[in-house]
Amino acid sequence: MLYSVRLCDVSECFLAVYLPVFSPNCELMILKRRLFSLACFSVLACAVCTTQSAGQSVLDVFPDSTVNVAPHPRGQTTFSADFIPSESLWDERLDERPVFLSEMAHAQDESNSFKLRIGQGGQIYSLRGPFGESVPPSWRSPGGKVSPWNDEVWQFVAVCSRYNGMDGRAYRKLPSETLQRIKQSPFGDTFFIHNSGAYIPGDSAVKSLYCPLLASAVNKKKRTFRMLNWGLVPQIKTIHRSPLLYYTQIRDAGDGVIELTWAVHNFSVRDDIVFDHLNAPWGGTRISSLPLRFVSAPDGKLLQREGFLSEYGTVDVRDTGGWNISCATDDDDSPSLALVYGRDRHLETELARKTSGQPYCQFKHSLYRDWRASEPFYKNKWKDWATRPENSFRNYDVCEIIPKIQIVPGSTIWFRSYLVVGNKRQAMQQATQLVDQVDYGLLTFDPATSPMMKVRLKKGAPVFETFSQPVPGTKPLLRIRNTKTDQEIVTTDPYFFVKKEQVDFGLPVDHRDHDYYRETVGYSMDQNSSDWQSLVGYAYENKPAVGNWQRLSSLFDTDAFPKPDAFHLDLWVKILPSE
Repeated sequence: MLYSVRLCDVSECFLAVYLPVFSPNCELMILKRRLFSLACFSVLACAVCTTQSAGQSVLDVFPDSTVNVAPHPRGQTTFSADFIPSESLWDERLDERPVFLSEMAHAQDESNSFKLRIGQGGQIYSLRGPFGESVPPSWRSPGGKVSPWNDEVWQFVAVCSRYNGMDGRAYRKLPSETLQRIKQSPFGDTFFIHNSGAYIPGDSAVKSLYCPLLASAVNKKKRTFRMLNWGLVPQIKTIHRSPLLYYTQIRDAGDGVIELTWAVHNFSVRDDIVFDHLNAPWGGTRISSLPLRFVSAPDGKLLQREGFLSEYGTVDVRDTGGWNISCATDDDDSPSLALVYGRDRHLETELARKTSGQPYCQFKHSLYRDWRASEPFYKNKWKDWATRPENSFRNYDVCEIIPKIQIVPGSTIWFRSYLVVGNKRQAMQQATQLVDQVDYGLLTFDPATSPMMKVRLKKGAPVFETFSQPVPGTKPLLRIRNTKTDQEIVTTDPYFFVKKEQVDFGLPVDHRDHDYYRETVGYSMDQNSSDWQSLVGYAYENKPAVGNWQRLSSLFDTDAFPKPDAFHLDLWVKILPSE
């Protein structure tokens, strides 16, 4: 069996210890996912077989922060993993406890203090400030599917345009039998990946499903919370596989400024699974708390979205000032929340790299999109929205940033933006100053300098190493436990213990997407038997020319490493000398 330890942050002197629940040592059974002082490490070391050197973390993928607030106006930051129900009103069918992971609280003055709640799936699901709760209530009409903090939250979303739905132009002339099979299938065909969780059908036995958490860490000194999640296709029954790992960093920069940074890695085994329509971020505000929404003009003036945005609710980010602001009132001292999304800082450089054949990620100018969800209802059945219970209607002003960045297989991109809590005048000034700090690009990790993690299967077995970062030519190796049988495996296939069934749409062999759909599999995420426990590290697909490398299949028995297939890959790991 495989044990693992992850170092949260050496400066904080805490370890996150992950142990199998079926450990024969009953004292160790209760230690699963608990924090321990480093002083305990020598006591636990005899049972731990996956370790990471001090200061080297699987979460160390983020570029350095560039925004630093002086100590005097910075305020105080605290973190808590203890769940206490928030004061906010949510859809009455939702239970907040399963989504809660941590709370970041910023204490300063009345105008810019806030409490931010981080969800299990990587999302910000609550942000309370002087305006009250700013995140929408996740309301859905009674009798249908529910949306337990998986949509109307702050999150990263990635869409694979090529295979996103079978209702586009390329599918209109399909045989009637094929169209009927597609229509009657219980499996969804939309292909986008949430950094939060899944929609839940009203008749589902599952009440919530969040993107599996593979790692998380708090650094109190740096006022930062980091986490790693496997992103999910939000349809609980789907024909698509998610190949995305979402790294999320939330930092209290001080003085009401919240820095949001994402790194996203695509580990698809197919070359054509490219995510080319992104939301960085997708989010918005609760209308009953912040009823006014303005978009900044390049000269800093505030514009109403009506008449300014296109018929699709979009505009080139360079036709804006690079930020928006949502306000309780139109007064200068009104409680407000700004989103700073930038103005395509690297557009010309990225397009030049594309033209010259160099590695690039941005292929076009980015868009800002803004609209009121279910807007027609505010003219009739929700016209009393200002006085009705705030969790009795959609209550959602949407905004999304659409950076024209692609995530190709094997690549990692990053994106950084900001939220600002403060009074209207102050938030506008801060947002303007932060525009040039919004940043993004490709991330490339050098195998010569990427931290390595040691792994030992059991006492006396060979010790091997994996990379802690997605270096070129590697795939992520996950540790997953079957919740029904207690079998624990290491695998590159996060769907290994998910119920699957063949789906035959009968797509003609001459159709452009026949190769993708010829062996379609339906995945029932509501019938998974998976405890996605941790990232073991990254390992090579092909054997390097130098060093002592062995395949995983030669180190594990078939119970811990089943027979390889198209998604469960037999990777190469570096063997270390016997200790």
